[in-house]
Amino acid sequence: MWSREASTRLAGCLCLLLAVSSADSEIESYRKVGDEAVLRPDISFVTSTITSINWKQDGNIAADWEGLETDYYRQFVERGSLNTTNGVLTITGLTPMDSGLYTSEINSEKKTPGLRLIVISPVPQPAVSKSCDAESTSCTLTCDGDTTGAGPVTYRWTPGDDVWTESRELRIAKNGSSGVKEFSCELRNPVSEESSLPIPNPLSTAPGRQLNIYTGVTMFTALLVALLLLATVHRCKAGMWFFQKTSMPWDSDFWRKDERPPRDAAESNGTTVQDKEHTDEETPLSY
Repeated sequence: MWSREASTRLAGCLCLLLAVSSADSEIESYRKVGDEAVLRPDISFVTSTITSINWKQDGNIAADWEGLETDYYRQFVERGSLNTTNGVLTITGLTPMDSGLYTSEINSEKKTPGLRLIVISPVPQPAVSKSCDAESTSCTLTCDGDTTGAGPVTYRWTPGDDVWTESRELRIAKNGSSGVKEFSCELRNPVSEESSLPIPNPLSTAPGRQLNIYTGVTMFTALLVALLLLATVHRCKAGMWFFQKTSMPWDSDFWRKDERPPRDAAESNGTTVQDKEHTDEETPLSY
Protein backbone atom coordinates (compact mmCIF):
# COMPACT_ATOMS: atom_id res chain seq x y z
CA MET A 1 0.00 0.00 0.00
CA TRP A 2 1.34 3.41 -1.01
CA SER A 3 2.07 5.90 1.73
CA ARG A 4 0.67 9.44 1.51
CA GLU A 5 4.17 10.87 0.97
CA ALA A 6 4.91 8.45 -1.85
CA SER A 7 1.57 9.22 -3.50
CA THR A 8 2.29 12.94 -3.31
CA ARG A 9 5.71 12.48 -4.91
CA LEU A 10 4.23 10.35 -7.68
CA ALA A 11 1.55 12.94 -8.41
CA GLY A 12 4.19 15.67 -8.54
CA CYS A 13 6.31 13.68 -10.99
CA LEU A 14 3.30 13.03 -13.22
CA CYS A 15 2.39 16.74 -13.25
CA LEU A 16 5.98 17.66 -14.13
CA LEU A 17 6.02 15.05 -16.92
CA LEU A 18 2.78 16.42 -18.38
CA ALA A 19 4.09 19.99 -18.22
CA VAL A 20 7.31 19.06 -20.03
CA SER A 21 5.37 17.09 -22.62
CA SER A 22 3.03 20.04 -23.19
CA ALA A 23 5.95 22.45 -23.50
CA ASP A 24 7.63 20.16 -26.04
CA SER A 25 4.52 19.76 -28.16
CA GLU A 26 3.42 23.38 -28.31
CA ILE A 27 5.30 26.65 -28.95
CA GLU A 28 3.68 29.94 -27.95
CA SER A 29 4.14 33.04 -30.13
CA TYR A 30 2.60 36.51 -29.69
CA ARG A 31 1.99 38.83 -32.63
CA LYS A 32 0.54 42.33 -32.89
CA VAL A 33 -2.70 43.10 -34.70
CA GLY A 34 -1.91 44.15 -38.28
CA ASP A 35 1.51 42.47 -38.37
CA GLU A 36 2.34 39.26 -40.21
CA ALA A 37 3.19 35.81 -38.91
CA VAL A 38 5.61 33.44 -40.56
CA LEU A 39 4.98 29.82 -39.51
CA ARG A 40 7.95 27.54 -40.22
CA PRO A 41 7.57 23.76 -40.02
CA ASP A 42 10.41 21.46 -39.05
CA ILE A 43 11.50 19.78 -42.30
CA SER A 44 14.73 18.31 -40.94
CA PHE A 45 13.15 14.84 -41.03
CA VAL A 46 12.22 15.13 -44.72
CA THR A 47 14.62 12.99 -46.77
CA SER A 48 12.86 13.23 -50.11
CA THR A 49 11.17 15.87 -52.23
CA ILE A 50 8.22 17.56 -50.57
CA THR A 51 5.08 16.37 -52.30
CA SER A 52 2.34 17.52 -49.91
CA ILE A 53 1.86 20.18 -47.24
CA ASN A 54 -1.07 20.63 -44.91
CA TRP A 55 -1.56 23.38 -42.30
CA LYS A 56 -4.40 23.38 -39.78
CA GLN A 57 -5.69 25.97 -37.32
CA ASP A 58 -7.32 24.39 -34.28
CA GLY A 59 -7.85 21.21 -36.29
CA ASN A 60 -9.43 23.02 -39.27
CA ILE A 61 -7.58 23.06 -42.59
CA ALA A 62 -6.02 26.46 -43.33
CA ALA A 63 -3.93 25.61 -46.41
CA ASP A 64 -3.46 22.39 -48.34
CA TRP A 65 -1.12 21.49 -51.20
CA GLU A 66 -0.67 18.11 -52.89
CA GLY A 67 1.55 18.88 -55.85
CA LEU A 68 -0.83 21.07 -57.85
CA GLU A 69 -2.56 24.26 -56.75
CA THR A 70 -2.74 25.35 -53.10
CA ASP A 71 -6.19 25.39 -51.56
CA TYR A 72 -6.85 28.04 -48.90
CA TYR A 73 -9.77 28.17 -46.49
CA ARG A 74 -11.64 30.88 -44.54
CA GLN A 75 -9.54 34.02 -43.85
CA PHE A 76 -6.47 32.38 -45.36
CA VAL A 77 -7.92 32.74 -48.86
CA GLU A 78 -7.14 36.47 -48.76
CA ARG A 79 -4.32 36.64 -46.25
CA GLY A 80 -2.53 33.30 -46.42
CA SER A 81 0.48 32.35 -48.55
CA LEU A 82 2.11 28.90 -48.62
CA ASN A 83 5.66 28.32 -49.82
CA THR A 84 5.58 24.85 -51.35
CA THR A 85 9.36 24.56 -51.32
CA ASN A 86 9.91 24.76 -47.56
CA GLY A 87 6.36 24.57 -46.17
CA VAL A 88 6.37 28.06 -44.65
CA LEU A 89 2.90 29.57 -44.14
CA THR A 90 2.74 33.38 -44.05
CA ILE A 91 -0.32 35.19 -42.69
CA THR A 92 -0.59 38.94 -43.30
CA GLY A 93 -2.80 41.60 -41.69
CA LEU A 94 -3.23 39.59 -38.51
CA THR A 95 -6.48 39.84 -36.56
CA PRO A 96 -7.53 38.18 -33.26
CA MET A 97 -9.44 35.54 -35.26
CA ASP A 98 -6.06 34.27 -36.53
CA SER A 99 -5.16 33.15 -33.01
CA GLY A 100 -5.09 29.42 -32.42
CA LEU A 101 -3.00 26.25 -32.47
CA TYR A 102 -1.34 25.66 -35.84
CA THR A 103 -0.07 22.21 -36.85
CA SER A 104 1.54 21.07 -40.08
CA GLU A 105 2.02 17.81 -41.96
CA ILE A 106 4.76 17.38 -44.53
CA ASN A 107 4.39 14.42 -46.90
CA SER A 108 1.55 13.26 -44.63
CA GLU A 109 3.89 13.08 -41.63
CA LYS A 110 3.28 15.23 -38.55
CA LYS A 111 6.67 15.82 -36.97
CA THR A 112 6.45 19.52 -36.10
CA PRO A 113 5.35 20.68 -32.61
CA GLY A 114 2.18 22.74 -32.62
CA LEU A 115 2.52 26.53 -32.71
CA ARG A 116 0.15 28.53 -30.49
CA LEU A 117 -0.34 31.88 -32.27
CA ILE A 118 -1.79 34.66 -30.07
CA VAL A 119 -2.71 37.91 -31.81
CA ILE A 120 -3.20 40.89 -29.46
CA SER A 121 -3.49 44.68 -29.71
CA PRO A 122 -0.64 47.00 -28.70
CA VAL A 123 -0.99 48.71 -25.34
CA PRO A 124 -2.09 52.38 -25.29
CA GLN A 125 -0.13 55.18 -23.68
CA PRO A 126 -1.25 55.10 -20.04
CA ALA A 127 -2.16 58.07 -17.86
CA VAL A 128 -1.66 58.33 -14.10
CA SER A 129 -4.60 59.30 -11.89
CA LYS A 130 -4.48 59.85 -8.13
CA SER A 131 -6.74 59.51 -5.11
CA CYS A 132 -5.60 60.89 -1.74
CA ASP A 133 -7.05 60.83 1.75
CA ALA A 134 -8.45 63.97 3.37
CA GLU A 135 -5.31 64.55 5.45
CA SER A 136 -3.02 64.14 2.40
CA THR A 137 -0.92 61.58 4.22
CA SER A 138 -1.30 58.81 1.63
CA CYS A 139 -2.39 58.45 -1.98
CA THR A 140 -3.20 55.72 -4.46
CA LEU A 141 -1.82 56.20 -7.96
CA THR A 142 -3.50 54.29 -10.80
CA CYS A 143 -1.99 53.52 -14.19
CA ASP A 144 -5.01 53.95 -16.48
CA GLY A 145 -5.32 52.64 -20.04
CA ASP A 146 -7.79 50.62 -22.11
CA THR A 147 -6.16 47.20 -22.35
CA THR A 148 -9.08 45.47 -24.06
CA GLY A 149 -7.65 42.87 -26.41
CA ALA A 150 -4.09 43.70 -25.31
CA GLY A 151 -3.63 41.14 -22.55
CA PRO A 152 -1.65 39.89 -20.82
CA VAL A 153 -0.34 43.23 -19.54
CA THR A 154 2.06 44.17 -16.76
CA TYR A 155 2.84 47.47 -15.03
CA ARG A 156 5.93 49.17 -13.67
CA TRP A 157 6.28 52.41 -11.69
CA THR A 158 9.07 54.99 -11.80
CA PRO A 159 10.55 55.54 -9.35
CA GLY A 160 9.93 52.10 -7.92
CA ASP A 161 11.43 48.68 -7.46
CA ASP A 162 11.99 48.20 -11.23
CA VAL A 163 9.67 45.19 -11.08
CA TRP A 164 6.87 44.41 -13.55
CA THR A 165 3.66 43.43 -11.76
CA GLU A 166 0.05 42.74 -12.66
CA SER A 167 -1.18 45.48 -10.32
CA ARG A 168 -1.89 48.87 -11.87
CA GLU A 169 -2.03 50.66 -8.52
CA LEU A 170 0.77 52.15 -6.43
CA ARG A 171 0.15 53.22 -2.84
CA ILE A 172 2.42 55.95 -1.49
CA ALA A 173 2.71 57.50 1.97
CA LYS A 174 3.98 60.95 2.89
CA ASN A 175 6.59 59.65 5.29
CA GLY A 176 8.09 57.39 2.65
CA SER A 177 7.89 59.34 -0.62
CA SER A 178 7.80 63.04 0.27
CA GLY A 179 11.23 63.55 -1.27
CA VAL A 180 10.20 62.11 -4.66
CA LYS A 181 9.54 64.81 -7.26
CA GLU A 182 7.27 62.94 -9.71
CA PHE A 183 5.87 59.54 -10.68
CA SER A 184 5.19 57.80 -13.99
CA CYS A 185 4.07 54.33 -15.01
CA GLU A 186 4.86 51.94 -17.84
CA LEU A 187 2.45 49.53 -19.49
CA ARG A 188 3.73 46.48 -21.35
CA ASN A 189 2.52 43.36 -23.12
CA PRO A 190 4.43 40.79 -25.22
CA VAL A 191 4.26 42.96 -28.38
CA SER A 192 4.51 46.58 -27.16
CA GLU A 193 5.41 48.95 -24.34
CA GLU A 194 4.30 52.52 -23.52
CA SER A 195 5.09 55.07 -20.78
CA SER A 196 2.88 57.72 -19.23
CA LEU A 197 3.71 61.37 -18.82
CA PRO A 198 5.09 62.08 -15.33
CA ILE A 199 2.86 63.69 -12.73
CA PRO A 200 4.06 65.71 -9.71
CA ASN A 201 4.14 63.85 -6.43
CA PRO A 202 0.92 64.90 -4.62
CA LEU A 203 2.67 64.36 -1.26
CA SER A 204 5.91 66.11 -2.19
CA THR A 205 7.59 68.45 0.27
CA ALA A 206 10.78 68.54 -1.76
CA PRO A 207 12.57 71.91 -1.87
CA GLY A 208 12.26 71.97 -5.63
CA ARG A 209 8.62 73.05 -5.50
CA GLN A 210 9.32 75.88 -3.05
CA LEU A 211 12.39 76.82 -5.05
CA ASN A 212 10.25 77.52 -8.08
CA ILE A 213 8.14 79.99 -6.10
CA TYR A 214 11.18 81.76 -4.68
CA THR A 215 12.77 81.92 -8.12
CA GLY A 216 9.66 83.52 -9.59
CA VAL A 217 9.43 86.11 -6.81
CA THR A 218 13.13 86.92 -7.15
CA MET A 219 12.91 87.40 -10.90
CA PHE A 220 9.83 89.61 -10.56
CA THR A 221 11.54 91.77 -7.92
CA ALA A 222 14.69 92.12 -10.01
CA LEU A 223 12.66 93.14 -13.05
CA LEU A 224 10.68 95.69 -11.04
CA VAL A 225 13.87 97.23 -9.60
CA ALA A 226 15.37 97.46 -13.09
CA LEU A 227 12.29 99.24 -14.43
CA LEU A 228 12.27 101.71 -11.53
CA LEU A 229 15.97 102.39 -12.01
CA LEU A 230 15.48 102.98 -15.72
CA ALA A 231 12.58 105.36 -15.06
CA THR A 232 14.70 107.32 -12.54
CA VAL A 233 17.60 107.65 -14.99
CA HIS A 234 15.20 108.90 -17.65
CA ARG A 235 13.76 111.46 -15.20
CA CYS A 236 17.22 112.80 -14.46
CA LYS A 237 18.27 113.08 -18.09
CA ALA A 238 15.02 114.26 -19.67
CA GLY A 239 13.76 116.41 -16.80
CA MET A 240 10.39 114.70 -16.70
CA TRP A 241 8.87 111.25 -16.28
CA PHE A 242 8.70 109.00 -19.31
CA PHE A 243 4.90 109.10 -19.41
CA GLN A 244 5.07 112.93 -19.77
CA LYS A 245 7.05 112.67 -22.99
CA THR A 246 5.28 112.86 -26.32
CA SER A 247 8.04 110.91 -28.08
CA MET A 248 8.57 107.17 -28.00
CA PRO A 249 11.57 105.37 -26.42
CA TRP A 250 13.03 104.69 -29.86
CA ASP A 251 12.97 108.42 -30.78
CA SER A 252 16.24 110.34 -30.38
CA ASP A 253 14.78 113.11 -28.21
CA PHE A 254 13.17 110.69 -25.75
CA TRP A 255 16.22 110.97 -23.48
CA ARG A 256 16.77 114.75 -23.98
CA LYS A 257 15.32 117.65 -22.04
CA ASP A 258 12.64 119.74 -23.74
CA GLU A 259 14.24 123.22 -24.06
CA ARG A 260 12.53 126.21 -25.75
CA PRO A 261 14.30 127.14 -29.00
CA PRO A 262 16.17 130.51 -29.14
CA ARG A 263 13.78 131.80 -31.79
CA ASP A 264 10.86 131.43 -29.43
CA ALA A 265 12.79 133.35 -26.77
CA ALA A 266 13.62 136.17 -29.23
CA GLU A 267 10.04 136.43 -30.41
CA SER A 268 8.95 136.62 -26.83
CA ASN A 269 11.47 139.38 -26.07
CA GLY A 270 10.55 141.25 -29.27
CA THR A 271 6.91 141.21 -28.44
CA THR A 272 7.67 142.72 -25.05
CA VAL A 273 9.81 145.50 -26.55
CA GLN A 274 7.25 146.35 -29.23
CA ASP A 275 4.50 146.52 -26.68
CA LYS A 276 6.64 148.84 -24.58
CA GLU A 277 7.46 151.08 -27.53
CA HIS A 278 3.84 151.20 -28.54
CA THR A 279 2.88 152.24 -25.07
CA ASP A 280 5.50 155.02 -25.09
CA GLU A 281 4.19 156.40 -28.38
CA GLU A 282 0.68 156.66 -27.10
CA THR A 283 1.71 158.51 -23.97
CA PRO A 284 1.24 162.35 -24.56
CA LEU A 285 4.22 164.58 -24.02
CA SER A 286 3.86 167.51 -21.67
CA TYR A 287 5.81 170.70 -22.22
